[in-house]
Amino acid sequence: MMFRRLLVKQQKLNFIIYGLYNKIQLEAKKAKAEAVSKKLYNTRLLLQNYRLFKQYVENAVFDLVRLDEEQETPLEILDAMWQSYGPGKSEIAVESIKMSMTRTKIIMAHVDEMIGLYEAYCYRSGKDENMRRLDVLKSMYITETDKTAGEIAADLADKYYMDVRSIYRDVNAAIDVMTALIFGIDGVQVKEKRK
Repeated sequence: MMFRRLLVKQQKLNFIIYGLYNKIQLEAKKAKAEAVSKKLYNTRLLLQNYRLFKQYVENAVFDLVRLDEEQETPLEILDAMWQSYGPGKSEIAVESIKMSMTRTKIIMAHVDEMIGLYEAYCYRSGKDENMRRLDVLKSMYITETDKTAGEIAADLADKYYMDVRSIYRDVNAAIDVMTALIFGIDGVQVKEKRK
């Protein structure tokens, strides 16, 4: 009788443990999917605001603390700025703006470099599809224009004798690759998830 009670308790315990394990696994999958989705969203946001960020960096009123920042790490740049305009000084409000501009400049330099890598990848592939996606990406987000995204997509659809929806599929495919380039190994998960 006692053995039977122990067996029933063990089965209940196993059932609870199995249920908790499955719940933890499900939560981990959700968290991973959210992280992947966030990277994709961030890439899209960076590209959608590319022109605005470029103008912001190019027209910033501030001269950065150091001119040789391209040779320094982002942490070194921020540290140098903090030493020049540290706490207790009246420039703290200005410091926040400078730091924002510096971060934007660093991010935009990275994005520009990754666009260059994507361009090289497309040219090296020799595939018309990749060249079209590069053109779509540049037309939609990089090249200066007064047209809306819808107008650009319609023009591209006419240029490539495609449906507008196909243009947006090309945009998504290009953004997948750009996410992998911008975020490195973490961005590759985005590309794999969409397959």
